[in-house]
Amino acid sequence: MHWQLQERLQRKSPALPGNAAGAMFTAPANMAEETFFPVPKPGFFHFDLFVKDTKDVSPWYDELKARLDQETGPMESAMTNLLAVFAFYKLRGGGEARKLLENLTRMDENNLNGIANKQFIYGKLMRAKDEMACRDRLQELLSDQSDAARARNARCFAEQGFAIAFDVRDDSKDMVSKIRRAIGLFEDALRLMCTADAMTTQDAMTTCLVWKFYLSKCYLRLDQVTEHALQTQDNNPKGLIDAQTLLIAVTKLDPCWKHSTFYIARAWALLGSLESKFRKAFQSYETPEYIMQEIPHTEEESDVGPQLGCFIKAVKINPHGEDGEIYRRFGHMYLHEHLYEKARQMLDKSIDIMPGSTSNLMAYYIRSLVNLCEYKHLLKQCRRNEGALPSKEILQRAKADAIVCCDGATPPFTICHLGEVCHRLATHPLKHEVEDWDELGDALDHFALALQLEDGYTSPKIQAARGWCLGDAGEHEKAAESFKRAVENDAHNTSYSWNLTQVLKHLLILHNGSEDGHREHYIAEVAFWIKEGYKKYADITPVLRHCVFKFGSQMLQVCQYLIGCDNCHLARMCLGCFERHRNDTYRADADSMLSTLPEEDAEASAAGMDGRSPTQPKQETRVKVPVTVEKSRHGQEFKYDFFVSHSSKDAGWVNYALLPALEVDMRFKGCVADRDFIPGKSVYDNIISSIENSYKTLLVLTPHFMTSEWCKYETEQALYKSLRGKTERVIPIMLEACDVPESLRTITYFDVSRDVIGSYDWLKLKKALEQTPSKGD
Repeated sequence: MHWQLQERLQRKSPALPGNAAGAMFTAPANMAEETFFPVPKPGFFHFDLFVKDTKDVSPWYDELKARLDQETGPMESAMTNLLAVFAFYKLRGGGEARKLLENLTRMDENNLNGIANKQFIYGKLMRAKDEMACRDRLQELLSDQSDAARARNARCFAEQGFAIAFDVRDDSKDMVSKIRRAIGLFEDALRLMCTADAMTTQDAMTTCLVWKFYLSKCYLRLDQVTEHALQTQDNNPKGLIDAQTLLIAVTKLDPCWKHSTFYIARAWALLGSLESKFRKAFQSYETPEYIMQEIPHTEEESDVGPQLGCFIKAVKINPHGEDGEIYRRFGHMYLHEHLYEKARQMLDKSIDIMPGSTSNLMAYYIRSLVNLCEYKHLLKQCRRNEGALPSKEILQRAKADAIVCCDGATPPFTICHLGEVCHRLATHPLKHEVEDWDELGDALDHFALALQLEDGYTSPKIQAARGWCLGDAGEHEKAAESFKRAVENDAHNTSYSWNLTQVLKHLLILHNGSEDGHREHYIAEVAFWIKEGYKKYADITPVLRHCVFKFGSQMLQVCQYLIGCDNCHLARMCLGCFERHRNDTYRADADSMLSTLPEEDAEASAAGMDGRSPTQPKQETRVKVPVTVEKSRHGQEFKYDFFVSHSSKDAGWVNYALLPALEVDMRFKGCVADRDFIPGKSVYDNIISSIENSYKTLLVLTPHFMTSEWCKYETEQALYKSLRGKTERVIPIMLEACDVPESLRTITYFDVSRDVIGSYDWLKLKKALEQTPSKGD
């Protein structure tokens, strides 16, 4: 694939505001008559802003105040409006918020967001007359349809886009939807400005270019939060191309405008970041001619590329060297190029300019990351016998910056990073033996906190990092569960090779250390996760090969189990990995098993992973499920936290996905028939006793469940107990799509029906098991 961004600049659709030359886009003569222009809903208080979810907003207030002193320009009113919102949520901050907005509307009497925010504040301060005056003024301004009104509306949209983009943090809700909303607001603002003739041409062009700068940052942020890594030449990074187009336009701001150097310097810094991203992703990428003409050329450029020239240009333009963000981005670029010392130099300058842990949070984080990456790099050299063991003083510097970073804010990624640094400090760099148990305990504490923060539990990176730490601590059962969560939530299949391997590895370690009565369980669980991994990933042969070479004897037992369950295709894949095994006995045993397997024919291949025809019945294999929890959470009233009603044909998912998640990971005590029913007691009595002694009953709904008479009986008994006590004691779980019985249709169920390993909402199920059933009247 070959493309040039310069061509893209020349072919920009007129529907998008602005062009490569940075001139004000002129709308067609009939555009005003034919285009519907949206009317904004002014104000920030109706937004779902992060500020509403936190008790201490002073860090964000301080950061915004610092920006207001530095940037101002066309976005000064947006910053003042948002500053007033932060001030309002501070303790006893209503008066300060009022004063900020009153000063704003004195300077800009027609600022729609300022008037709407002021109306909200007056309402909270019980100043009804002033509140009504603001409302009437808003109605008057919004009913106007002149060009001046469109300019006001455009500013309103742009200010709201700035507010939402500022609010997008790694621990805020709905990051992707918020940033897309911000993009839409900026685009609305630019479209409206195309038809507004109330401002002078110079003012209009300057304002539009500033909005383009913030719109470009939104495109970059969207690429970051959606994790759309540019890994292949087939990707179409339209948002990033648009961002580059907009930034090139910003670099052509009128240098006579007093704030131009600020925006031009930052635009060049962002162009440098984009250059780095494009060059790593696309072999055929060609830097736009405009950039090549404008940047200074250095001796280092042959090694680093034009991105270095973009950053050098940004530093030269940087007004009085006072913009720390430019140095921060420069340092980040050097980190990507593995130039660690130069990265530190740039980050040191950024932190000298902005030492605040909140206002310059990312500089501390990136400097910590630089030290951690350098430590890993030196460790790789040591493993190749190219150097000595790296000093842990590098990690101590990384830890110091990580702590400062976490003091400034606590998004999951910073807490997880601190945990990774502590984990490295705790263990021997080569042997993975624990050298400092206090550091390891701190690492586990940090990972636990990261999981508890917004979306932390579903982060595969955090779960995997915690799994590695738990493995080094010798807690293999918990480590296996963390890696399972990492596999389940790995939507992009980016790290399955490690995570799935670690699931199997820790289960096999548990097999080696368990009593004879429970070893069969771990063999069955390994088989279950091999089967699930096969459904999710294109090729799990590297995973199987790793386990075969590390755990040959146990993997032969897994193969035997797969054959017993008629999963001949998977057994054949696994046995094939023994071909190059160093142990002659294992190779011979694997060959012997292979010789007993039927040849795969067209029918078997079509059947898929089971290696059997759709009509061939699957052999049921029962294994003992280990007891992992001694006492239920509701032990004063109930022996069990939950009873699981399921078909025996769905026992694999119950035993190896549901029970480990709820019992091992969350410490609930469950009851399942194969493990907990009392021998010698009638099945009917066992069912009634288990339901009565369980806090809640889980019904695993599948087509097999619907045809099972025992499941029907268990459902009737569970519903009877729930209705008799007028409590919500039944939780249906839809594992496979099926016709839900009429008796269950009024109960909300958990839908985990997936063709592959799903991102099961275990936290939601956890809350349902913890929730006290509401009693009827």
